[in-house]
Amino acid sequence: MDHPPIPLIVLGGRDRRPPRLPDGSPERHPLLGYKGLDLKVGARPLIAEVVDRWRRSEAFGPVYIAGPAALYRGVVPGAVLVDTDGDFGQNLRAGLEAVIAAHGMAPTAVTTCDVLPDAAELAALVTEYRRVSPCDFWMPQIRVPEDPGKLGASDWKPRYRLIPEDRDEPVEILPSHLVIADTAAIRLGLVYRMFALAYRTRNRPVMFRRAVIARAMIGALLLEDLRALVRLRPPLLTWEVVRNGSALARSLASGAIRADRLAHLVHKLFVLHAHRHRHPDRRGYMPVLEGLSLAKDIDTEEEARELTKRFSSND
Repeated sequence: MDHPPIPLIVLGGRDRRPPRLPDGSPERHPLLGYKGLDLKVGARPLIAEVVDRWRRSEAFGPVYIAGPAALYRGVVPGAVLVDTDGDFGQNLRAGLEAVIAAHGMAPTAVTTCDVLPDAAELAALVTEYRRVSPCDFWMPQIRVPEDPGKLGASDWKPRYRLIPEDRDEPVEILPSHLVIADTAAIRLGLVYRMFALAYRTRNRPVMFRRAVIARAMIGALLLEDLRALVRLRPPLLTWEVVRNGSALARSLASGAIRADRLAHLVHKLFVLHAHRHRHPDRRGYMPVLEGLSLAKDIDTEEEARELTKRFSSND
């Protein structure tokens, strides 16, 4: 079966505020700035190596870099630059709007500029995605290795618990930094707001994040429902988001949710009601898989030094 390449957005914005590290974490020093440009792999900016890794898989392309065009111009030849310098949600919006304008509403992949995928791990993940596609979204969750030493300087990252579809007991997972979603299926406005809030509260406890996101989202949801009423459509958005979002947060906090149940709740939260009605057999997936390189983004000086040391030793 022929699999056309999936357009890939690499988010190349900056951290304006240092990420908050979880209480009790080993001593770490958070990074700020444009990590894709500031960090080096050998003599090259990190983002050049990141894009090369994705291109080698041949499953993704063309590559779009969502970040300040003046800074990225000439850094990654052949990449499409999307000029943006906002927060996470604004950069995601700019990237997706550029891809939709060029390719229409279709499956699109999103990653970040500070994640270096291992070729074998990425190939295995692509194989799993193709096994279940077409689907509305695919968001792999990465199993924490039994040997904690494999986490290296990323040992501070907060872990969650999830029950894989093929098991009865929860395992520890880290979120991956790869999402593939069919843009025709997704509530994009909700995604932009939610991802910006989720990124702003990353590395915080689930229930804290739930409270912050709920307070920030409720006004926007009610406004959307008011607009629906004006267009003589049923005002379903607030109810669906609040109900499914609350169920999602409670389930994550309990540490006893199954991966397929989690995907079901996320599907009801982020996929358009009309799309679900037209395509009742389509699903979203959040499988628990191997692929540690996709979970080890570079948030701290210690992780950056580990990366530099690893590449220096390979020279």
